[in-house]
Amino acid sequence: TATQNPELNVREAPLLVDIITSQEIKEKGITTLHELFEQTPGVDAKTAGPGSVMPMIRGLSDEQVIVLVDGIRLSDERPGGNHVLSIDPAQIEKMEIVKGPGSVLYGAGAIGGVINFITKKNKKSESETLEITSEFSVGYESNNNAQNTKVHIDAASKDLGFYLGGVKRKSDNIESPKEEIKFSHYDGNTIWGGASYRKEDWSSEVNLWQSTADIGITAPRKFKSDYYEDEKHSMVNAKVGYEPSGELLKQIELQVGWQEHNRHRIREPKENTLVDIHVDKNTKTARGQMVLTPNSTHRITTGIDLFDEKLTSSRVLKNLPPAHRFNGVPVMAPSSRTGVGVFVQDEIDATSKLKVTTGLRYDSIKAQTDGADAPYFVTDKHSTTNSDFSGSLGAVYAVSEDANLYANIGRAFRSPTLIERYFHGPHDGPGQDLGNPDLKPEKSINIDMGARLFTDNYRASVGVFYNKVDNMIRKTLSNPTAEATKQLFIYENIHDARLYGVEFDGAYYINDSISLFGSFALIDGENTTNNTPLNSIAPMKGLYGIEYSGDLNDYELNIALSGKSVFSKDNNELGLGEKSTPSYTTAHINASVIKENGLSATIAINNLFDRTVDDFLSYGYQSLDYASMGRNIKLEVGYRF
Repeated sequence: TATQNPELNVREAPLLVDIITSQEIKEKGITTLHELFEQTPGVDAKTAGPGSVMPMIRGLSDEQVIVLVDGIRLSDERPGGNHVLSIDPAQIEKMEIVKGPGSVLYGAGAIGGVINFITKKNKKSESETLEITSEFSVGYESNNNAQNTKVHIDAASKDLGFYLGGVKRKSDNIESPKEEIKFSHYDGNTIWGGASYRKEDWSSEVNLWQSTADIGITAPRKFKSDYYEDEKHSMVNAKVGYEPSGELLKQIELQVGWQEHNRHRIREPKENTLVDIHVDKNTKTARGQMVLTPNSTHRITTGIDLFDEKLTSSRVLKNLPPAHRFNGVPVMAPSSRTGVGVFVQDEIDATSKLKVTTGLRYDSIKAQTDGADAPYFVTDKHSTTNSDFSGSLGAVYAVSEDANLYANIGRAFRSPTLIERYFHGPHDGPGQDLGNPDLKPEKSINIDMGARLFTDNYRASVGVFYNKVDNMIRKTLSNPTAEATKQLFIYENIHDARLYGVEFDGAYYINDSISLFGSFALIDGENTTNNTPLNSIAPMKGLYGIEYSGDLNDYELNIALSGKSVFSKDNNELGLGEKSTPSYTTAHINASVIKENGLSATIAINNLFDRTVDDFLSYGYQSLDYASMGRNIKLEVGYRF
């Protein structure tokens, strides 16, 4: 994902890259995106319930982080509320996280970084006959009575492949050591499937998936309900590739995608009151790419990206004065964004020890709305176009066979979303949100540098980063002295910001079976306009433990005992309106036995000692004083044949 070079080892990338595989997901008993994101230093998640998870990379989140599924940007409007990231850990073959600006290859928005979910497909085969494999599993979690059933079937020959899979999950409300967390339930399913065909130098594939769920959203204890009903996300993508055997042209690839995201939120503060909102977003994408190797020292990737997204909505409000004036008025008028980007990247083997990667991209993004009758604040047609360059220059220097140094400087920009420009009306609180059609795009300059060590006995990486963001967009309260129902939250370019930090990740292999591992991240950020701390900067976090991996007869055995320590933030480190959280340490244990073709079983215990955890990045804690999940025992049994 970092450079789209399949021959590049992850430790040779000019940026820090973390990879988590389906094998690790299975061994650790990971069942939620929240758990998945927290496996790597510098990555966290903002949550508003088990199904409402927004990834954060180095203090930046929402649309400042690009989320891809098989290289196609996931269509979602994440800023400003409790939104859902529609992907299930069961369909993930591998997750790659690129920290720092990746917008040269992937478009405007990657100010914080890029997350690419690579989904499960059919296995590769060299056989002329069709080989069929399948996997089935069932799981249970004690804390919230969660149950899941998963299946994946694939068939492949040398030229042809098919696959089909699905997962069903259902859970009750979460239990914290203090109380039950209301409206934290989940009931949904995800299905996926596709086919591939390869003939000589040509390859083609089509992939599709759909997620449908009822998802609880953490809300005040007196509420009657708050949840997404029949939340649905559908995606289809198709790709055709040509890889000739010539010296100059290495690859031509065309990829097209279609997505529809249907959102339906129901909120009932009390009996006979109702907020009923539909938001439907339709997105089409196309990408053409070519790889050239003019000589032995250059690998050039160049191409064009196109996207078109359209958003429609409706809103019903019942017995909620003074918000009743928005009854029947959509959250925004029919709106759309279209964009085109052209890019070129060159990977240069400057010397036998020095590899340089440089790239340049130009994007032009147009947002427009048809307007709507009052009380919507844009009543006439309106359009805005943001155009700018992104770029990067990175280098990796091999100090020895076991160590290298890396450095990268990148420039990125992000065009405001449709919600940030055009939303109007009540949102999660009693006040109102107001978009800003005249928002300027965010722009950033990021510097990364560090070192990596890797031998048979240990691996380690340590790095520092500095990210300066201009025109940062935030939702601000314009009239703090007004009563709650009349407060107005406006999207504005409120300040310039800087974020900086240090990250460490490493492991020591005591022998072929036992290893010690640990990671650490410290991130800070401040509003440079008024020298105040930025909001939603994760506290200092450390992950560490001991792991055993070996063979037990015909089974792969994995046992790990790990700890997670999160440190408190002083009052002078808190953003506007934030509450501090106490330091805490939780212990976790997981054990798995897996046979390549046969039985597998996993047991995991999270929060082993049932500690009370106040998650600093949780909406449930910051706004409602809810603690997070207590002890949770997970069991999963499966069979592969």
